[in-house]
Amino acid sequence: MVKKTRQELFPTAVTLFDNVLEPEYIDSMLSDILHTSTQIGRKENWQSNHDPLLHKSPKYKELGKKVLELSKMYLDDLLFEFEEHYITGMWSNILKTNETHSPHTHSNNLVSGVFYLQTNEDSPAITFLDPRPQTSVLQPQATKFTRENSTMYYYPAKVNRMILFPSWLEHYVPKNNTSLNRVSIAFNVMLKGQVGRPDNFQSNKF
Repeated sequence: MVKKTRQELFPTAVTLFDNVLEPEYIDSMLSDILHTSTQIGRKENWQSNHDPLLHKSPKYKELGKKVLELSKMYLDDLLFEFEEHYITGMWSNILKTNETHSPHTHSNNLVSGVFYLQTNEDSPAITFLDPRPQTSVLQPQATKFTRENSTMYYYPAKVNRMILFPSWLEHYVPKNNTSLNRVSIAFNVMLKGQVGRPDNFQSNKF
């Protein structure tokens, strides 16, 4: 009798967390972002990138705590050794009707993430691209698209949802075809201290 053993090789960890914060924190941050957006002149693909340190602001303190807590869980799930981790940057985004966010990565960081403050069921989802270019050499038609046979995959934008992923993983946001502004907060996390073991000849201190 044939014995079948199916395994996944070289997976990419993307973790979703829902019900992250109490509603009052979300309302407070959303109000602050909408107010700030009226003070800063940039009209398209608005970002608070003039000061990407929202986690140092009192209004975003609770979110910052959750980012550290959940990113530690993400790293622990991968069984990584590390001394400390910290937020290198956090900024807000407003994606208005007909706007998109083009494909990009988050260089010089280990873990990146997004947290949603204002969306509806039709808001554009964050879409990840397969980092393995060889998979596009031959692509039979799939009878059903799954995470295992797709060269891109998306996760819906949902209020009070946080999504964590490796910073090198390319992603984008399709056009916002709704009349509702999609409001989110993005952030990056990096390690501090000894990374890797010296006897492996591939270690460093950050």
